[in-house]
Amino acid sequence: MKNKKIFWAALPFLAGAIFGISLLGLLSFTGQPKSPGADPGVTKISTADAHTYAQKYLKSATPYTSIIKGFTVDLAELTIMNSILAADPSAEGFRFYFGTDASGTRLLITCGVDANGSDMTGTIFTAPPHNGGPCPPVCDINSPISGQ
Repeated sequence: MKNKKIFWAALPFLAGAIFGISLLGLLSFTGQPKSPGADPGVTKISTADAHTYAQKYLKSATPYTSIIKGFTVDLAELTIMNSILAADPSAEGFRFYFGTDASGTRLLITCGVDANGSDMTGTIFTAPPHNGGPCPPVCDINSPISGQ
């Protein structure tokens, strides 16, 4: 008789736990990952285009005389890195190049990097550097990390 009382007392808790876990599991897999093309200005490009953009940037770039303290990566770049990794899981890291397109728009070119430190040119994306870039100038002047 005592076992039946414990069973009936625990039944609502168990039913609620099973329902909650099921609902959580169902909702965890219903969202679609964000594709890099969903962000304005994000474009998959060829190696030749990446080279052209990088060379155009280098021709007009001014020498940088400050110490680079860090680098800000915005959400568009994070989405691009996830897309590169999904396309080629052997990527060990990512490299960013600065570029300028034919219209003069500054771009950030992103590619994967293999275990030897070489650029992986199978999947390359470019995007305007929304809120990303080197620090300085893209810095948090009140950061307790950089000590400004």
